[in-house]
Formats: sequence, structure tokens, C-alpha cells
Amino acid sequence: MRLRANLIISSSTFLGALAALLATLPLYVHFPIIPYLRFEAAEIPIVFAFLILGPEPAFLSSVIYWIVLLLVGEFTPIGPTMKFVAVFTMLLGLWLGFRTRRSPRVSLFIGSCLGCLFRVLAMSIFNYVIVVIMFPEFIEIAAASISAVLGTGVLSYIPVLAAVLVFTAIFNVLHVIISITPAYLLVRYIVRIKGGGLPIIGKAWYVEVVRAASRRSPQRS
Repeated sequence: MRLRANLIISSSTFLGALAALLATLPLYVHFPIIPYLRFEAAEIPIVFAFLILGPEPAFLSSVIYWIVLLLVGEFTPIGPTMKFVAVFTMLLGLWLGFRTRRSPRVSLFIGSCLGCLFRVLAMSIFNYVIVVIMFPEFIEIAAASISAVLGTGVLSYIPVLAAVLVFTAIFNVLHVIISITPAYLLVRYIVRIKGGGLPIIGKAWYVEVVRAASRRSPQRS
């Protein structure tokens, strides 16, 4: 039992460190409308930890991710903290989705929607503070990019701020999809290959959720 617990902790730490490593590598795509926003693969290992190991190990992975980025990330401490808040709120939504005790796929869908909602709300507040209070020059960069992409003229301050918050929300919704989908597909592949079990760790957390749902409602898949 202790060996399994230690392995889960070490796996969570590894996946959090892997996420931080991916965040420091040039494995990203700029959001074309607001180029300082980037789609990254870094969050996939943390969502993978959630589905394989469970919520608590995934939250641990997110904390490791944050700590490592505080040491080696860009725009520290603000950049790493924003990434941590984005991941943490997404995980919180996923956890609450599975707390509904619906079928696993429905729970994943509800959790993804809640993750989007919490992440958008948190990051909208964060971005408002950044572009209005702390670094107002960012809004000028965003205004030029939005005008170029949408083909509009020079926008006044309020429309630019509204556009920045709207497109930032869209970016975060897309990022949730990009983070969850590959992790889910990878877990489904491992479940098919390994029969749902992992060495020493045992059954994947998502597999246990599926089996619990099957016992409650045999007609659900």
C-alpha cells in the first residue's frame, strides 16, 4: 500500500515536471487574434494525471508545474501563476463534473464545461488586472493585432478591452479542449492495451469511475 502511494506521488511529481518542461520548450502555437496568448501542450500531462491517478494527484501535479515554472518560466511570477490558475480551475471543474456521479462520459462533458466556465471567469479577472492595471501597454499590442486580423479601423479603449476579454475567453475554451481531448484519448488507448491496469498503481482512476457507474446503472456504457 505504501509502495503504491509513493508511486502515485512520484508519478504526479513527474507529470507536473513534464508539464513544466513542455511549457519551456518551443512547442506552442500563437493564438492568431491575440499573439501573446499561446496554445501549449503543457497541460496534457496534468489532465492525464487526473484521469489515470485521480483528482488529488492531478492537483499535486499542477502545484509542481507551478513551482518549477516559478523557477525557470517566463514572465515570472505572473506568467507561471496565470498558467497555474488556468490549470487549477480547469481541474476543479473536471472534479466537480465527476462528483455528479453521472456516466463517465457525461461526467467528463459536464466537468469540461465547468472547467471552461471556471477558467474563463478566473482568467478574465486576471487579464483585466494585467491589461488595465499592471501592464496597460499589452492592450495596445492586442488592439493592433485585433484590428489587423478583423480588418477594422483603430478601436477606442472600451471596445478594445471588451474584444480582448472576449477573445481571451474563446482562447481559454479552446485550450481546455486541446488539453483534455489528447489526454482522454491516451487514457482510452492505455485502457484498451493494458485492460485498465497499470503496474503497481493498479486500475486507472477513470476505469474505476467507469466500473462504479456500471454497478450503479448497468444499462449505461
